[in-house]
Amino acid sequence: MTFKKLAELFTAAMMIANASALLPASAEDTVLHNAGFENGTDGWSSFGGPSVTSSSVTAHGGTSALFISGRNDSWQGAALSSLLQAGKTYQFSAWVFSQTSDTIQLTLKYTDGSGNPQYKGIGSADSAGAWAEISASYDIPADATDILVYFQTASGTNDFFVDDVVIKGEAGWSTEALDKTPLKDVYAQYFKIGCAATPSEINTPISQDIVKHHFNSLTPGNELKPDAVLNQAGSQANGDNVTPAISFDAARYTLKFCEENHIPVRGHVLCWYSQTPDWFFKEGFKSDGQLVSKDIMNQRLENYIKAVMSQIKTEFPHLDIYCWDVVNECYMDDGSLRPAGTNPKNQESYWSLIYGDNSYIEKAFTYARQYAPEGTKLFYNDFNEYIPAKRDAIYDMVSALKEKNLIDGIGMQSHLDVGYPDANLYKQCIEKFNQLGLEIQVTELDITDYDNGADSAKQVQAYHDIVNTIVEEKKAGANITALVFWGITDGTSWRSTGAPLLFNSDYSLKQTYKEVEALIPESEWGQSETEEITESESEETETEEITESESEETETEEITESESEETETEEITESESKETEKNVSVSKLGDATLDEAVNIVDVIAVNKAVFGKESLSPEGLANIDFNKNQKADSDESLALLKYIVGLVTEEDLRNF
Repeated sequence: MTFKKLAELFTAAMMIANASALLPASAEDTVLHNAGFENGTDGWSSFGGPSVTSSSVTAHGGTSALFISGRNDSWQGAALSSLLQAGKTYQFSAWVFSQTSDTIQLTLKYTDGSGNPQYKGIGSADSAGAWAEISASYDIPADATDILVYFQTASGTNDFFVDDVVIKGEAGWSTEALDKTPLKDVYAQYFKIGCAATPSEINTPISQDIVKHHFNSLTPGNELKPDAVLNQAGSQANGDNVTPAISFDAARYTLKFCEENHIPVRGHVLCWYSQTPDWFFKEGFKSDGQLVSKDIMNQRLENYIKAVMSQIKTEFPHLDIYCWDVVNECYMDDGSLRPAGTNPKNQESYWSLIYGDNSYIEKAFTYARQYAPEGTKLFYNDFNEYIPAKRDAIYDMVSALKEKNLIDGIGMQSHLDVGYPDANLYKQCIEKFNQLGLEIQVTELDITDYDNGADSAKQVQAYHDIVNTIVEEKKAGANITALVFWGITDGTSWRSTGAPLLFNSDYSLKQTYKEVEALIPESEWGQSETEEITESESEETETEEITESESEETETEEITESESEETETEEITESESKETEKNVSVSKLGDATLDEAVNIVDVIAVNKAVFGKESLSPEGLANIDFNKNQKADSDESLALLKYIVGLVTEEDLRNF
């Protein structure tokens, strides 16, 4: 890069800062995805059915890699969705490893403008007992939809590893949502505001920022469901027929994200007729085994719930799972128990088949109450809960559980459409459940309009009517404690063709968002519980640092008391300097914005500080204070820009 080009970049960054202009949504070389698989699968999931886990058997970088095993065909592998956009160019880099000689391929799958599925090779590498790199670039067609990338092999069904996956390109995301008052603050006086998310939905910086900014509750979309947690091979290896093995490989990425960012979690779900492997109900944990007895199933259910609670506490000691959906979807719309059978696609339930009644519900709540951490709220969750016959059946069942102190709340899924139900029917359901004196949470809200699409007048009105009903019932005394939207954007929603959520696919705000925000007057906006906790923790830390600082200062004074005035002054000055360095240490050199990345955004933040437009946090200042003058200046901004474009090294910054 020439000095002229560098000067142009620097001048542009200074102009942006001085004008307080908005940063573009992305840059051509933006790192959109960087997966090292140290904390799970980093958003990659099974493509075609094989096992996809984080493994420490081998790694290209760090200690873990993505392990793809149990494949029955060469096209099966590991996929990443919810990242790539039509009409944009991306650069891909990944390292692959196989014990046997084979070509490992990175493939693009999408639907073209005519509705036909397309499969395009992006790049490949030959691996035979050694790590090999896939490096390629690809232009996504402008009419592509349902885009994902996946790893497969050219032939054979051998296991293989993937590591250090980096995807760069133009993001094309809107950041306007980050300039809005967080929804969790808008509704702070009413209830938690949450979303559901899979790892593939929160594997981009913008989606993570949206979640951290707007929500103080997150529900893992699939990763805590039984089929994602139960491990068949491990269960069989236990050898006692009653102790299932579990793994949080699928959930680890999401749970670590929530733990590190202090986001409370709704656990979903422990006991469900769907997405529970059939071998869990069979002798020897074998897919072709005979059904176990009710007694064996009781032991399995207890050991499963006990293991989940214990392992979460061990792996994620600072994670707040504030409630669990213990049992999900036991009743039909006519109020009858879900029928006994082995085919969940036909609405049949293994639980009903083994128990012959609904007694398994009480068993599940009994074990959850016994093993869940103290203070964890236990919920029954269901859909179409506003249908009177189903509503009343749920009411009666929950009432019996309440008498035994086994339940704390009811989850109303609320997968709605603009045509049904109306707000009055929904209101009747809330008022009926509120008679129980338990918590009510709206756990999976989305409202479709399949005929007219996103932000139709009907959809906006439906959001107004339903959310306003929830707010008014809360004001009237209903114990509503959370409102959770099932997904983040329309593009990643399980009902995407009905455009059911608050954000468009590019994360821009829909009118539905604005309608939900407008229901609460600004005079009632507050500070969310999560922010208060974080602020409290920050004050506590600050107090501890001040105490430590005072202690060190006192010690310095005692040491220097007997020395000359000149020496005392010099040593006190040195002590104060060291004290300042201790109180605010460098967390990531160059990271002015504390987003764990170093790029042009940080240069602009420094320049805004230079011009007095904005202030850096103490931590951000420490990260860019290369000359140790306790302020941001243009020399540091230029040095940071040189570092970003590769003209100087990190060592140069440290020795500035």
